[in-house]
Amino acid sequence: MDSNQYKVNKANAYNGWDPLKQVVLGNVFTPEFFEDIRDHKLRDLMQKILFETHQDLDNIQKTLQDMGVDVVRMPPNRVSALGSKGGNYSSFAEYVEHERREGIIGIPKPCLTPRDDFITLGDKIVYCDHMWHDEVDVNAGIFNPAILDLPFQEAVHEYRKNKFKLDSDGKLLDPEQFNSDNTRGPLIPTGYTEKMKNHTWGFWAPAVHRVGNRLIIDQEDWSNLADFLLDRYPQFEGANIAIGGHNDGSMNLPKPGLVVCGNWMGPEDFKDTLPGWDVVPIKNPNTMKWEDNVDWKKEKGITNGRWWHPEAKENPDLVSFIDRWCSDWVGKAEETLFEVNMLAVNENVSLSLNYQKEVHSALAKHGVEAVYCRFRHRNFWDGGLHCLTLDTYREGGMKDYFK
Repeated sequence: MDSNQYKVNKANAYNGWDPLKQVVLGNVFTPEFFEDIRDHKLRDLMQKILFETHQDLDNIQKTLQDMGVDVVRMPPNRVSALGSKGGNYSSFAEYVEHERREGIIGIPKPCLTPRDDFITLGDKIVYCDHMWHDEVDVNAGIFNPAILDLPFQEAVHEYRKNKFKLDSDGKLLDPEQFNSDNTRGPLIPTGYTEKMKNHTWGFWAPAVHRVGNRLIIDQEDWSNLADFLLDRYPQFEGANIAIGGHNDGSMNLPKPGLVVCGNWMGPEDFKDTLPGWDVVPIKNPNTMKWEDNVDWKKEKGITNGRWWHPEAKENPDLVSFIDRWCSDWVGKAEETLFEVNMLAVNENVSLSLNYQKEVHSALAKHGVEAVYCRFRHRNFWDGGLHCLTLDTYREGGMKDYFK
């Protein structure tokens, strides 16, 4: 494929607030995918979720385009971000047959949240190979392979090989190997189990925040992540923090000098990583407060707190279908702080999924306009606006924000 045919040909992003010129927006299956479900009520519910999600993604795309941002949409009906094993499936029946033939259980999550899989580090885009993905299909027509760090996975293999005893296939011989400080690694999460031995582990991209020449790296889940990344990208300095790995559900940096974060954090947590910055903890976020609502308490028991849909408590068939076929589609909605899951278009404008007074006031105080976009099924998909997007190109270059 000629380089001119790729939708993303250049990469440039050293932070999350320089003027945004190009962004990748996630996608889901088309409603027609579930047309062959025999239970008409269940079929209509699943198709409505997909239809309304497409509507809201279209609106987010138009909002960004009206601001002068080039929006590249992930293709629909793909079951992993760019994994060639995922491929495209036109119908639920086709995937049922695929599952029967391949022995795969359930439908992997659509490529809705590219931020989980990719991070732009300067002029390169890294495919982080977390959890379930195996390889990058560079012929998907999105990324020019020239800007992808394709040797990244080889580097992960090599790094692990030098740290641990591996067999000829690169698998861990002993899953209980630890570092000298009694932490797991490298690039092996703390929840590592025997059945995960076949995976080449990468990391969740939101574990890393870019702040000019500094990367803020969460090492709670991957104890060697900073060593690995800074060795591979020596142009960056490092500063570590421990939040829980998936940081864009806990904190956001809308512009230099400002941190908006969850109420379990405060200035002390950032005194070394972001010295002198104004830290604004959200005291009363609009989170899923199951304990305050009897109906929601009941629904938490129904879905184990992983997702919310108004039909769940009245429709056990929907819950059974999601558990059986779409378990990877949902996350842990009660843990995600959507108010901080924002996308900055520039230092003066940030997009978010909902209004929250404390966040709005903090942004306004720092000269940032909040633009709100509807995403009706955020508590089903468990994703905010930052998750739904990947900034591939921003104006500007590497700066030192700490001198």
